[in-house]
Amino acid sequence: MTRTWGTALRASAGRRSAEAAAAGEKFVIEPFTDNCRVVCRNRAHAVMGVSPNNSYFNVSQLTELLGWVCGAFRRVDVVVPDSAVVHTYRALGHEPEQAKKKARRETAVLRNRVLRAWEAAGGMGEGHRVHLMSALAGHPVYRRLRVQVRTALATDARLRETCLAMSREVVGARMGGAVPTQAQQETGIGYLVAELPFFLDSAAIFDAPSSLCFYHRPVPLADLIFSWETSLRPSPRQGYALVYPAPHGAAASAVPEGER
Repeated sequence: MTRTWGTALRASAGRRSAEAAAAGEKFVIEPFTDNCRVVCRNRAHAVMGVSPNNSYFNVSQLTELLGWVCGAFRRVDVVVPDSAVVHTYRALGHEPEQAKKKARRETAVLRNRVLRAWEAAGGMGEGHRVHLMSALAGHPVYRRLRVQVRTALATDARLRETCLAMSREVVGARMGGAVPTQAQQETGIGYLVAELPFFLDSAAIFDAPSSLCFYHRPVPLADLIFSWETSLRPSPRQGYALVYPAPHGAAASAVPEGER
């Protein structure tokens, strides 16, 4: 049966409200599946993706989020999508070298923001790292998974349509709400191709026993992949969760207190 984030959030809203009074955390965790819940419960490793051109990732919010996630998970890797952003600029019509320069400039600002926030949160600590995505591009597991993603996009119509819709949204936002052409949408998919390996097996990429990727709002691709409604299959060691600030400063978690 298809499960969407909207359904999951509505179903667990009452439970989260009850837990909010007792839990001591600043963020709500919504694992997507039972297996994701197990991965989340292990608390071995978390991958935190940050997005450029997104007001959510300001220094204040990043400080709160990094302080929380580093306390909740034994290891944390933050990934800054520098090489992925190149595809967005290419979709906007910039030549390759110009797109690279713009992406480097934009993601350098984002990376520095993450580092300032981490310092404000008490420092990185052992086992925690910040990575530019370009530095991970040569990793053999990442490369293998990226090939799988490209193959699936060529054969899986539903995956392709979901990626096109997301590309249309991202590129369109950069165009002031205009609708990108089909060619622009196709180019913009490169951003998602670069990100999807982390959805599939970030545990192998970062040599962790299990790994949880998360984001602060629903991501259609996560819904599709973790519902097993596409030809791409996440590793059993891979989890995904929605993580967002607890409402009104209350703490809440979809992972019962005794299982953390």
